[in-house]
This record gives sequence, C-alpha cells and structure tokens, in this order.
Amino acid sequence: MSDKDNHIKKATKFYNDGKYQDSIYWFSRAIALDSKNSELYAERGVAYYHLGDLKKSLEDLNTAQELEPDRPYRYSSRAYIKDALGDVEGAIKDYEKAIELDPEDAVAHNNLGLLEEKLGHTKKAKVLYNFADSLAKDQFGDQNFQRPENIQSKIDREKRETSLSKEMSKALTTKKGFSEFLTFIRNGFK
Repeated sequence: MSDKDNHIKKATKFYNDGKYQDSIYWFSRAIALDSKNSELYAERGVAYYHLGDLKKSLEDLNTAQELEPDRPYRYSSRAYIKDALGDVEGAIKDYEKAIELDPEDAVAHNNLGLLEEKLGHTKKAKVLYNFADSLAKDQFGDQNFQRPENIQSKIDREKRETSLSKEMSKALTTKKGFSEFLTFIRNGFK
C-alpha cells in the first residue's frame, strides 16, 4: 500500500469515527502527496464542515470544484456551504450549475427550491419541489424529500386546494359532474 493510500485509509477511519481533526490531518498528508486529487479536498472540506469551520470547508470545496469543474456534485457541495455562510445567491448559482451538468439530480432541484423559498420565490420553489419529487420517485421509489414543516404543509395544502378546485370545476362545467354534485348535495354531502 502506498503512503498516500495509507493516509487516506487513516483519514477515512478517523472521519467515520467522528474524529474530524485527526481526519483532516491525514487528508492533508495525502494532499501533500497528490495535490491534484479533487476527492481529497472534498473529503477534507466535509471534515472541516463537521468541525464548524465553514470558511476552510469552502476553500477546500472551491479547490475540488476547480480541479473537477464538470462534476455536478462539486457545485452542490459548495452550494450547501455557501448557504450555511449566508451566501444564498452564490448557493443558487452553484445549484443551477449542478443542475445544468446533471438535470436529473433530484437533490439539487430540491435544495434549489429550498433556497428560492427562502428568498420568497414560492412559485419557483413549488415548481422545483414538484420536479424534485417526480425525479425522486423515479430514482428512489416512494421516498419523499423531508422539508421544513412550514414548507411541506404549504405544499400539501396547495395540492388539496388544487384537487378541490379541479373537482369544483368539473362539477360546474360538465353535465355529468353537475349531476354528481347535485346528488352529493341531496345525499347530505355524502
């Protein structure tokens, strides 16, 4: 096993054990041996994130993105840190780039929706959420994204309101719908 591989193995073990400072030490040693390896910077950046050092995390994620500019995940990772640092506009640009590189990335669509919601762009957010949910259903089955309660409640309410609107429209615009509506009323709303 090469020195670099040995350093990576140690760094990964410390990371998995939640010993992020030790993990950073070993990732740094591996980087000293292979300074063009974007994955090493990304992993060390995540370890910095877990220690709460967002600025160093962003520096490493910037380097990882520069070394591998066509990898969508580099932009998504960096966007997450930018948002945590309060750079919502920068995070949005990174998620948009990630989606440009991988239009099927359900997580990037969802997270971009969260940022649009944060800025008060609810229509944009809703479109992104719906698209993310459809991608997730195709990719992960029935698993849905977990969103903050206030956002998920709003989405659920809008779905119910849309469904009710469709039913009312059907009742008032088609002969059959109107007949069913009258029967429903005659039967005491049953």
